[in-house]
Amino acid sequence: MLTPLRGQRGSLAAACLLLALAVLLGGGTRQGLAADPLLQLLSLPLLWLALVRLHPAAFDQGTRLALAWSLLMIGWVALQLLPLPPALWLRLPQRAAIAADLASAGVAIGWRPISVDAIATLRAALAWLPPLALALAVLGLDTRSRVRVAQAMLLISVLAVLIGFAQLSGGQHSPLRWHAYTNTLEAVGPFANRNHFASLLALALPLATAWIISATRPRPQQMAVLAYNARLGVAITILVLLLVGIAVSRSRAGLILAGIAVVLSAALAWRTRQESPSRARAPGARRWLALAGLLGLVFGIQYGLVGLLDRARQDPFADMRWQIAANTLRTARTLAPAGAGAGTFTLAYVQFEPAEQRNEFFVNRAHNDWAEWLLEGGVPTLLLLFAALLLLMRATVAAWRSQGEYAPWRRAAAFSVWLVLLHSLVDYPLRTTAIATVTALLLAITFAARRGHGRTEPDALAASDGGR
Repeated sequence: MLTPLRGQRGSLAAACLLLALAVLLGGGTRQGLAADPLLQLLSLPLLWLALVRLHPAAFDQGTRLALAWSLLMIGWVALQLLPLPPALWLRLPQRAAIAADLASAGVAIGWRPISVDAIATLRAALAWLPPLALALAVLGLDTRSRVRVAQAMLLISVLAVLIGFAQLSGGQHSPLRWHAYTNTLEAVGPFANRNHFASLLALALPLATAWIISATRPRPQQMAVLAYNARLGVAITILVLLLVGIAVSRSRAGLILAGIAVVLSAALAWRTRQESPSRARAPGARRWLALAGLLGLVFGIQYGLVGLLDRARQDPFADMRWQIAANTLRTARTLAPAGAGAGTFTLAYVQFEPAEQRNEFFVNRAHNDWAEWLLEGGVPTLLLLFAALLLLMRATVAAWRSQGEYAPWRRAAAFSVWLVLLHSLVDYPLRTTAIATVTALLLAITFAARRGHGRTEPDALAASDGGR
């Protein structure tokens, strides 16, 4: 029996508040935005609260490995800020050229860090604070409370959709478009980029499916029929609004992610049917999911078909992002093994960008986060990313095999993490504080669920908390 954790309600409320603020304020991708340090400061009380109230017994092997991975990644970023003696620093790739430029300007080399832009790397390190605080706080909650945070995330996503509708109604100059550089003809919600808005909604689809599955379980004797139907109606409405929101974003990546999410949602419903001894409730879940999907398709066509067709006619392979990603990988090989430093893509890329590809557009991102991570982090980041994939595969299998009332939420969270990683192949959603924090929530739900193969819920934390 695990030691009960106190203050569940306070931690739950604080986690939901930080999550809401991160999504609503953290939708930008440029460094130096005013919202980022504000969110980092606001995350400190929750981080302290999580560290104080977490009990070591709440961690199983998978959770410990995930936390160890996080510490290694943060540690590597910190090492990139550690000053090196000139003799060692000059051995790093391309540093001799930097030294020559400094010498021509009359600047002594001195002790310098691996990072070519220490301020940018420091900002990248501080960007870990909101996701880390939320993940640790969620790990300290019982299973039921973790689901409450996931449900709060869905409600926040619906609010983002409503903001998007209001933006379309207000036109290009709507005051609800609060980012200076944004897509002015589409719904972007609280984000600067329509693709990141669509990414949030797509990764919420499996969670909405889990809510519908949970809502169609046999009604407890003490639950009124009206409350039971209201819970199911809320879940269906959320799924429909998410689908419509993706349509009005007119994001090609969002449309593809939504298609994958629909397939994963069907897998969730199938798994629920397979694990149900009576198999009585699964058909009801499938019927409601089909109805929600049909309504989402109808309204999505009504509000977003023209824009989506116009976007689809554009040749995706004519997009400059493929050239940028290829150049980024070449630059990463040049700067290996140490990399240029976290957050230094802009400064490093411009040094190696082919002259014939330069134009009036300034390249501020690789549009492939995997390539950008390699450029900034070098071989250590490559090894850590490989380890992360192995850990996530293991956790996904464990979530798929888990059983019990909350198993659909765990599976949905794991699926949603894979969605954001897929999107990172063609974009940079995790560079936003919003999606990075949401992903931290999904990871916490996924890894906290690993209680061993075949062990059923309710989990020990919920049991030790008096079933609260």
